[in-house]
Amino acid sequence: MKKLMFILGFVAGCCFVGFSQTTIVQESVGQGATRDEAIKNGLYNAVAQAKGVHVGSGDYEFGFRSATADVNRTGTGKSIEFDAVSVETAGSVLRTDVAGLVKTYEVLEDKKTDDGNYQVKLKVWVLDYAALDNANRIRVAIMPIRTPKATYQFGFLMPGEDIAEQLSQKLTDSLAATNKFMVLDREYDEEFLKEKMVLRADGSIDEKAKLNEVLGCDYVLTGTISDAVLLKNQEKLAATGYDTTEYKGRFVFDYRLIGGPTRHVRTAGTIDLVFETEDVKALFEQWEPDKIDTRQIGDAMIAEAARQAAETIVEDFYPMRVASVDAAGTIIVNQGSKRLTEGLLLDVYAQSGEITDPDTGEILGKTEVKVATIEINKAVAGMAYATVVDGDLTKISKGCICKYTPVEQMQEGRRSNIEKKPDGGVKMPFD
Repeated sequence: MKKLMFILGFVAGCCFVGFSQTTIVQESVGQGATRDEAIKNGLYNAVAQAKGVHVGSGDYEFGFRSATADVNRTGTGKSIEFDAVSVETAGSVLRTDVAGLVKTYEVLEDKKTDDGNYQVKLKVWVLDYAALDNANRIRVAIMPIRTPKATYQFGFLMPGEDIAEQLSQKLTDSLAATNKFMVLDREYDEEFLKEKMVLRADGSIDEKAKLNEVLGCDYVLTGTISDAVLLKNQEKLAATGYDTTEYKGRFVFDYRLIGGPTRHVRTAGTIDLVFETEDVKALFEQWEPDKIDTRQIGDAMIAEAARQAAETIVEDFYPMRVASVDAAGTIIVNQGSKRLTEGLLLDVYAQSGEITDPDTGEILGKTEVKVATIEINKAVAGMAYATVVDGDLTKISKGCICKYTPVEQMQEGRRSNIEKKPDGGVKMPFD
């Protein structure tokens, strides 16, 4: 049976960064062959009642083994720790999922029963810890990104694992910046295991309680970098004698957002970005070719892929909406400066009637009708101010959906001359 740490202990006026602490007062009854064993069982029952316990079906009884500390023999206990808890049933042993920290306890009653065993009634103060982040946030664990190739020609010969680490970090930054998700780490397991070993060996009883507070995810974000290429070509123009520099690049990221408990695919997609020289320049607020090298360009390409992937995921859960419209025509959008900037155009859609899948009965969404295009005039933390530049203001109301105006509408007429190879690569004119 896998050993399960069960920790009970005394904490006086403690405060943990990243956790909120509450105390649950619980009365419980314990029985055992000795008074100490009855108290141990009573404490176990109190923690199980306060924090929850999962065991297999069937009749069972609680049993303890390898207790590392005895119960304080005074009326009020101060600390007790167990390194294993078992549940006996029909000759087999099942694991129990229970862990908790007891601030203190009081023995209300104790007696010896007719069969020679002991029974105690306890009043127990069980500490409960929870992450300080808003519990309503969706928990997403970003898993290590896969790379089919060991190296990529990405401005220079770059290891695939380096590109994957950069993308993972930028995905974390992009999702965390929305304030809509709680992003959980799944990359630095080795480092956290080392920290757990330190806490188990030398940590105080209250520090050890944190070992059981790892959060489970609602969704897992995983993906593969299918292609990453960045080429730079310099040549001298015969007519002018000046050097000219051209860039060609492509970045392809296939991703899936998978439900943690059920493993159903919530959303999946491919970010396929093709870059020409003008696209590369657009990645920077100020293009300074003498100061910007291919490594910086590669970083910017990865950041753009992460931004688009994060944007798609955010839109799936939290589409931008109109928060209010005043009489003067000012429109408030429920997203702020982390997603919107001054001068950005958004298309506004009014929604009506739900659309249902005739086969499954699943609600697919609502009918959307474009009613206007608005321009962001000012973006602050949490919201943005906008005005109508095209369409009917009277048809905009609270709750309307806002979507980014397609780039094609803002840059009409631009066409890519990059050809894709049958194997998924990009044909470069200066290969």
